[in-house]
Amino acid sequence: MNTRPDFKTGIGSLLRAFAFVWREPRAFRLALVPALLACVLWAVSLSLAVRYVPDGLAAWLPALQSAGRGVSLLVDLLVLLIAAPLGLLLTVILTPLLCAPVFERLMRLRERALGLPPRPNASFLRELYCALSAQLWSLTLLGPVLLVLWVAALIVPPLAPFLAVLNFLVSAAWLALSLLDYPLSLRGVSFRGRVGLMRRSPLAVLGFGAACVCLFAIPLFGLWGLPVAVVAAAELAASLEAGGAARV
Repeated sequence: MNTRPDFKTGIGSLLRAFAFVWREPRAFRLALVPALLACVLWAVSLSLAVRYVPDGLAAWLPALQSAGRGVSLLVDLLVLLIAAPLGLLLTVILTPLLCAPVFERLMRLRERALGLPPRPNASFLRELYCALSAQLWSLTLLGPVLLVLWVAALIVPPLAPFLAVLNFLVSAAWLALSLLDYPLSLRGVSFRGRVGLMRRSPLAVLGFGAACVCLFAIPLFGLWGLPVAVVAAAELAASLEAGGAARV
């Protein structure tokens, strides 16, 4: 008999996703793609910056052309120091977008392993509408809350530990909503439909989000862990829809 998904269900979905990706060769290979793509994008962005930005600065500031080699090396170093974080930020933004087909295949593999019947995809316009509306509503509802908590921590420092807990919980909810967007948008579930699913099992969503926040807090592990989190989101979405925890 199915039981309602709870906090442990949300955490367990991520743990089971790790086990699934590790033991399933196709999933393991697909899970490597985002991190490898991110490395390539970052390397290309740094190469382009070092190759073209100093020449552009020299053309804009003719005095640099007559400067000594020491100044030229200093300019190259400054360009590299500025380009590295900017390139990383661009990589973090572009990689999930470019890897959407990879995530879809991972979710299909997980749903098949769970024994779920194949679901027809929503139309592209329906997917786009559901994804954009869900992200906008999440930003509208949770963004101001995080801002208020941040400002309150600055104004009333003694409350910082309590506010940090609230900030963690709100961040966990937001991250869970963002990750669940992958499977739910493919199924054409509207924001109202998602709210209904999550109202029935809020602890499962919070547990999943809390586990993902801890996972992504590991430095430079976000892009390696993102495919696993998407796999876990596919299982949790099925559990929310079924009203019970699906396991393998």
